[in-house]
Parts: sequence; C-alpha cells; structure tokens
Amino acid sequence: MGGREVIGLIAGEGRLPPLLAAAARSLGHRVVAITIEGDGAAVAGVADASYRAGFGEMQRIIDLLTSEGVRSVLVAGRVSRARLVGEGDVAFRERLRALGDRGDQKVFRQVVVDLLARAGITVVSPLDLAGRLRVSEGALTRSVPTDEEREDVRVGMRLARTAAALELGQTVVLKRGIVLAVEAAEGTDETIRRGAAFAAGAVVAKAARPDQDPRFDLPVVGLQTIEVMAGSGARVLAVEAGATLLLDRDECLALADRSRIAIVGVRVPV
Repeated sequence: MGGREVIGLIAGEGRLPPLLAAAARSLGHRVVAITIEGDGAAVAGVADASYRAGFGEMQRIIDLLTSEGVRSVLVAGRVSRARLVGEGDVAFRERLRALGDRGDQKVFRQVVVDLLARAGITVVSPLDLAGRLRVSEGALTRSVPTDEEREDVRVGMRLARTAAALELGQTVVLKRGIVLAVEAAEGTDETIRRGAAFAAGAVVAKAARPDQDPRFDLPVVGLQTIEVMAGSGARVLAVEAGATLLLDRDECLALADRSRIAIVGVRVPV
C-alpha cells in the first residue's frame, strides 16, 4: 500500500474498523467503507464514502468497490461465525460448498480473497496501517501475575494457540490449571463472562493461529474486553505479543490499573 490511493474497508463490528479508516485518511488515502456487521455509524463517520452489504454478498461488495476505484481493501472487525450457515450470495455459497474445511482462514483465503482478486482487488493487512497497535512482550500494567497465575498463563497460551489452530476460537479462560471456557462462535467477551462465572480471579489467554494470516482476524482486545474482565472479576489478561492488537491503549491500561487487572504480552513458540 503505497502513495495516495482509494482504500476499501470491509467492516465488521468493533473499534478496529474506524481506527483503520482514520489511520488511512491521516496518510492521505480516500477510504470507502462497506459495513457487513453492526450499525456502521462509527466507521461511516470517518470514511469518505460508506455503504452497507449483507454478509457474503460478494458481488455487491465487488461492484461497490470497483465503482469507487478501489484496488486495495482491508477486512476488519467482528463478524459472527454463525453467519457462515446459510448466508451469502450465489457466488459465496457456491465457493463455500466446494470447501471441505470451512474454518475462518480457509473461507477467507479461498472465498473472499479469491473472489476479490478475480476483480483486481487485493486484500492487505491492517498491520500496514496499524502496526503501532501491536502488543509488545512483557507486563503492560502496574499489576503483574502471581507465580500461580504465571503458570496459568503458560498453560492458557498453549491451549489458546491449540484452540486457534483448530479454528475453534482464540480465547481460553482458566484458573489453577482448570479450563473454565473455550471460545467458539460467541466471541471473546462472552467467553470471558462464561468462564469467569465459575471462579473469581480467572486468567484469560488469547493467541493467534500458528499460521495466522495477517490480513484477517488478528487477535484484538480493547476497552470493552477490560470492562468485561473488571465486571466479572477476571484477574489476568495474557495475549500473544507481536500478533495481538490493543485498541484504546491508554484507556485500557488505566482501567486495568484501577481494577487491579494484569495485562501481559507473551511470546508463544511456533
């Protein structure tokens, strides 16, 4: 992504899409956003042009991007995995039926990326614009894990990486080595609520897939995640260093410090 160009943004829910739109505009790019999940108000308020499309309406998405002169597109934000069941236009459903493995990465690479590429549109990584949001290794907060919690972090990150590799989700909640919840289609925040309901002081671990495609579904945490942890009594958030994006960093760390929550970046062996 070089020079000044028209950048497309296929946007799900959450804070990442508007942050990316703002970052692209700050570099002089024109941003064309297409919201496929959520109300899209935040991203529409930042983008130069804003549209809506249903999940999997690939031909409409391609037509909108092409009409705006888009040749590079970002894909960011939360989208319910349950939408893979029965939604999308003819082209999307036909490609989906041809896949034996319908994990997120496979669908993204062999359906979304391929259909866009056939129209001359390249999917680029959010890291091209938001690399500064990546979590570094070590403690980010004043609070740090206890020795017992560090062991849960070690176990939890290994389990989270395994779950991510199996396309189950990226998050595991545990305490004293006992797994309380594993993310599936409900998303990180609901997984935390579900797991933390079993025990106060739970540890939350979030990791990327071993073969994580940097263009899609990078692990992301933000203020809402810390609010959920504070409200449910979770004690530690461990995320994969170098592969996780932390949004609203100052607000997140301030709330974590007030709530005595430890946030740590952890390097996970490949």
